[in-house]
Amino acid sequence: LALMSVTTALIAVSSEMLVGAIEHVVEHCGIPARFIGIILLPFAGNACEHASAIRFAMQDRPGLSIGIAVGSSTQIALFVVPFTVVMGWFLDQPMDLVFGAMNMSVMILSVLVALVMVIDGRSNWLKGFMLCTAYLFEAVLYWSMPDE
Repeated sequence: LALMSVTTALIAVSSEMLVGAIEHVVEHCGIPARFIGIILLPFAGNACEHASAIRFAMQDRPGLSIGIAVGSSTQIALFVVPFTVVMGWFLDQPMDLVFGAMNMSVMILSVLVALVMVIDGRSNWLKGFMLCTAYLFEAVLYWSMPDE
């Protein structure tokens, strides 16, 4: 229990440092905050899951590999986002689950690409290319999206 408390405190401190660094990068380097929050942070923050998924795919265990990748996304969508909104209400932060038309379009595109990946239980280079292209499309979209 003590180790878990210390680890939580260290994560809180490192998160605050990360937010400060992101604000500095947004101000001085011209990288949009949306791009950092939607493209770069999830890519870097889930590096261990990505490495595990790649390792199991290389061991010819695609079911486990896809389970890791899709399971993480499902966990975020079904638990973390609603939990964050509810906690925002308790902390007097105005939050809701209205994401806007563009964000919902990106979500629908992502779900459709993931569906095409898992529907038949097989994989090939074209499906991997589709995943990379969808991610690149989303990255360009969020990079060029104007601030509100």
